[in-house]
Amino acid sequence: MLRLVWNALGYRAAAVALAALACGGCLVTTTAPPIEPGMEKLPAANVAAREQIVIDQLTMIRKGEDLHFATKGSYATMQQLVDDGSLNIAPTGLGYTIDITVTSSGYELVAVPTEYGPKGRRSFFMDQSGMVRGDDHQGGAATASDPPV
Repeated sequence: MLRLVWNALGYRAAAVALAALACGGCLVTTTAPPIEPGMEKLPAANVAAREQIVIDQLTMIRKGEDLHFATKGSYATMQQLVDDGSLNIAPTGLGYTIDITVTSSGYELVAVPTEYGPKGRRSFFMDQSGMVRGDDHQGGAATASDPPV
């Protein structure tokens, strides 16, 4: 099995997969993987890849919020999630800003491209329900009324 993982994923990805297996699948990160050289020459693929990674980051933040709520009884800001260890770092890069707004009944995550077009076309929204919603808002913020992604 090790040989299959090594051949199929390559050395870097196999090392990450082995680390995750070694700790029982506990490897959690919000850090985006590096974009491979040449990706900037494929704008459509680059935008789609960035958007998918941002969706994955929202899912990881949700897990951090779930952990924080289970241990503290409330939802948290991004800094509080990092400070208490619910997230290892605040997600950055990839041309999106991600903001958390804590409300009286939950939280709202909004991800917006920093530069509409080259960095991303869709904006995303997620709340404590876990449903990721999004649409092309020409660089504006997504809302709870957007279609599910």
